[in-house]
Amino acid sequence: MSEQSIRNLIHKASDHAHIKLHMTPHMFRHTFASLLLQEEVDIRNIQYILGHSSITTTQIYTHISNSQQKRILMNKNPRDLI
Repeated sequence: MSEQSIRNLIHKASDHAHIKLHMTPHMFRHTFASLLLQEEVDIRNIQYILGHSSITTTQIYTHISNSQQKRILMNKNPRDLI
C-alpha cells in the first residue's frame, strides 16, 4: 500500500468515528516506536523495524515521559540493589 492510500484510510476511519484530530500515518508510526521504547525494546530492533538506516533517526523517539522516568527511578535504581 502507498502512503497516500494509508492516509486516505486513516482519514475515512477518523471521519467515520467523528474524530476531529488531523491524523497522519507518521503519527501512528511515532506512537508505535514510542510504545516499543516504553516496553524497553532495544533501540536497534526498533531501528530495524522502522527501516531507518541511521540510529540517529530512530533516536528521535527516545523522549521519556515523566511517568516513565518515575517508574525507572523507582524500579531500576542501582542503589536499591545494594
